[in-house]
Amino acid sequence: MELQLTPREETRLNSKTRAHYFSKGLVPAAVHGRSIDPGPCFVSTKQSKSWHRGSMFDVNWNGQKYKASIDELQYEPVSHRIVHISFHLVGKNEVTHIDIPVRTVGSAPGEKEGGMVSLQLDSISLEGKPDNMPEYVEVDVSALQVGEKITVADLTPPSGCKWYHQDEAQAVVTCAHIRVQPVEEAPVAAEAAPETPAAETEDKDAA
Repeated sequence: MELQLTPREETRLNSKTRAHYFSKGLVPAAVHGRSIDPGPCFVSTKQSKSWHRGSMFDVNWNGQKYKASIDELQYEPVSHRIVHISFHLVGKNEVTHIDIPVRTVGSAPGEKEGGMVSLQLDSISLEGKPDNMPEYVEVDVSALQVGEKITVADLTPPSGCKWYHQDEAQAVVTCAHIRVQPVEEAPVAAEAAPETPAAETEDKDAA
């Protein structure tokens, strides 16, 4: 997919100017990379629903073709609307390292035994040329039992890539029993002493 990045002169935008561009479907962004000068730009967010950190695009910047990966997505807290994007631009023959999101595929047998599959790493850093970078690092959990884990060492890097500064002993996915918190019983209130009838109390006082 080719993404259109539009250079902009303004380095700072006030709320009124941002709202003007938002109304046109444009979001402020910035580009940086080893072989380019960093600079501000705008990008259309028409197809941004599927974007995530590590998403890759073909872009044209200052007349040169690059691969661009998303380094950072900033969101408005309430509306969760994208308000700024940071792109890392890489030449197609340039070796780089990018954090690629991790996702699981398959159904773990351990889940049928009461276990829960949990991702321990949201992303894994890969080194290679941009055309070899996948959109996701997929981890097959179809053989994962309760009490087992899948580490970086258990995975094979995508063709043309290698792990970048990753601890091979690091767990990527685990399957463990769901811990049920014991329900604390409410303390039983002490039984109140039977009240002495008022008439009986008066008789004793008179005696």
